[in-house]
Parts: sequence; C-alpha cells; structure tokens
Amino acid sequence: MTARRVIDFRVRPPVAGFEAASMYTQPDRTAGMGAGFGFPVPSPVVHKPSPDEFESELRQSGIELAVIPGRVGAPKVGPTSNDGLVAYARSQPERLCVFPAIDPARSDWRADAERLLRGNDRVVKGFALEPGLLTNPVYADDPLCLPVYEFCVERRLPLILSAGGNIGPDCGHTLPVYVDRVARDFPKLKIVIAHGGWPWITAIHHVAFRRGNVYVSPDMYALMPGNEAYITAMNSYLSERFVYASSYPFVPLRGYLESFLRVVANDVVAERVLFSNAAALIGIS
Repeated sequence: MTARRVIDFRVRPPVAGFEAASMYTQPDRTAGMGAGFGFPVPSPVVHKPSPDEFESELRQSGIELAVIPGRVGAPKVGPTSNDGLVAYARSQPERLCVFPAIDPARSDWRADAERLLRGNDRVVKGFALEPGLLTNPVYADDPLCLPVYEFCVERRLPLILSAGGNIGPDCGHTLPVYVDRVARDFPKLKIVIAHGGWPWITAIHHVAFRRGNVYVSPDMYALMPGNEAYITAMNSYLSERFVYASSYPFVPLRGYLESFLRVVANDVVAERVLFSNAAALIGIS
C-alpha cells in the first residue's frame, strides 16, 4: 500500500459503552455484514473485543488519526459515555480524537458540551448528532435540534450528522431533504453526513453540490453494490467534499483502506478524500 496520510472519520473501538452495543455483542451479525461489504475475514476485534486488539490493528493499518463519534439514545446501538471516550482519546491524543454525542432532549446538553470543550488537550474536535436514533426520534430539521447547530456554529466546530443507512425507525429519517434544510439555514455549519445519505445517493450528492458546507462520508457503504454514484462523485465534482471513513468494526481497518484505494482515480483525489478534507474540518495540518 502506498504510504499516505489517512484520517478515518468513523471508528468505534470497544470502549466507553461501544463494547455493549450490538456490533460487539452480536459478532456473527457484524461479521456477516462485513462479508456483505466484501470482507469475508472480519476484523479480529469482532470476536475479541478489547482496546488492545483495536490499538494493535490501528498501529498496523496505516491510519494516522481515528475519529470516534459518540452515540446516545436508542438501545443496542449505544449509548456511549462521552467522558469515557474523551478519557480514552487522551491516552493516545496523537492517534485518536472524539466527536462527543449530543442528546438535544436533555436540558443539560449545552453545559455538558461546554465542559468537554474546556480541556486544553484538544481531543474534542466537534460533535455528533443522530436525530433518528434519539430515544424519541426526530428529523434533522426538527426544532429540537436547531440549538445544537447554533452551538456548533458559535464555536466553529464541525458536526457529524448521521443521515443514512439504518439511522431511524423508518427510511424517512435518512431523506436528504432534511439535511438540505439544515445546511441552508446554517450555512456556516460544516456538516459531515455519516453513512453518506445511503440509499439516497444521488440526492445527497445534489445537496452537497448546492450546499458548500456539506461533506459526504459514505463509510462502509462506499463499497457496497450500487456504489457507482459515490465513486463517480468522489472522483470528480465532489472530491473536495468527500471524507474517508471505515465504520469500523464492521470492516477491518487496513483491508477496507486498501479496497477503498482501488476505486480512487488518482493521487490528487486520494490526498483530498483520505486526509486534507478531514484535516481542514478538524483543524490539523
């Protein structure tokens, strides 16, 4: 594999609550999903969930920085402890950073977010919001979520917004029109769309095309059958607003990276998608 600088924008190690999520408690299901994405041999962490196993895999992967998004709300997919994730990232700040999850239904979410930002170690690079996975799911443009967007704009922090895949009780929660409304109303908010708006691929590309503050991160869906639209957009008109992510542990870190590189058109696109787009979002060089 050609030496490159790589930021993986979606990694869930078995720590701080992730180890109790179905991705680890149902290893056969996770391994089966990985096989469906083209990886018949799962990451070792699927059957041996431990921080040591993850850290060993990360060291061997060629990935410079792993972004860990927090999770709140629906059972079996979380929740995680923001404090636990931040403490874990602080143990390896050169390799890890965190986007703590916000539950806008909690009256103390703002105070908690401000407390997490007060650390001077800078492992908190932004925040994550999953409207469809809240205890009482809402759409991304729901009034409940608007203060979160305002908060991130005030502090010039990017937001990982989950809008694709199984993020919600029905497919309506992943419709790109809700992302479009948020991006329109908060033009200074940098929004990273986790799960890449799948399966509404062409529509999310239209949103990113018309809203310069929207970044597409299709993670494990980038290599699914029917991914041609992702590959075409990434290698052409949206190369400056695609962000690489694996959605680990559903796919192995190094194996997914090597497979992803096979569909990248050239070195310019690779540098943007694997590193510089994400680096600009989180303020590293």
